[in-house]
Amino acid sequence: MTKQITFLALAAAASFSAAAADVDITYMGKDTSSPVIRTSQTGQVASGVLNYVDSVAGSFQAYCIEPAQPNALTSYGAQTYTVGSFTGTQATLLQGLYSSTFGSLHTANDQAAFQLAVWEITRETTGTLSVSLNSGDFYLKPANSSAGALQTASTLESIANSYLSAAQNYQGASMYTLSKLTNATYQDLVFATPTAAVPEPETYALLLAGMGVVGLMARRRLPR
Repeated sequence: MTKQITFLALAAAASFSAAAADVDITYMGKDTSSPVIRTSQTGQVASGVLNYVDSVAGSFQAYCIEPAQPNALTSYGAQTYTVGSFTGTQATLLQGLYSSTFGSLHTANDQAAFQLAVWEITRETTGTLSVSLNSGDFYLKPANSSAGALQTASTLESIANSYLSAAQNYQGASMYTLSKLTNATYQDLVFATPTAAVPEPETYALLLAGMGVVGLMARRRLPR
């Protein structure tokens, strides 16, 4: 519940503020089971979901949208990020990806393939969305030349491409509010808030107050 409420507080900052809002978050690392890969825009990296702590409400998870940038080490403490949104085709494809797939991610391979799909949507410039081995503008490479690394890359390629196909074909309702966290030095991020989730009013108001947007929320309050 903490992670979901944190997402809602962050999304509210983006939705209700005419100017961009800032949040302070601390990188807490990746899951230890995340498979190791390389890409055309990274060296060897453990690919998967990223764990953060928000200075107001606790822990949450996000995915990277800027693989060439590093994460701030946990020892660096909280870093300030600007909360924004995605636009155009990128916004449509990310919404399709999240709405069709995000709720069914369970294994480390699922999460790593989802990260690859996010990177393909946000980094590929050729106009063709397909995670390929050594092909395209953004592409996947095995961590090394071993048979195990080659098999891992091939598995992730297949799963990621199934996610991308589902994203492009998605015609349903938007299941998530997607927000973008940007920082000039460290990796930009995407995080998702379930659109149907509504926390307790007292908790929501407290979180919004902590992020400096409670005044805007009050103006939107429905009559009793």
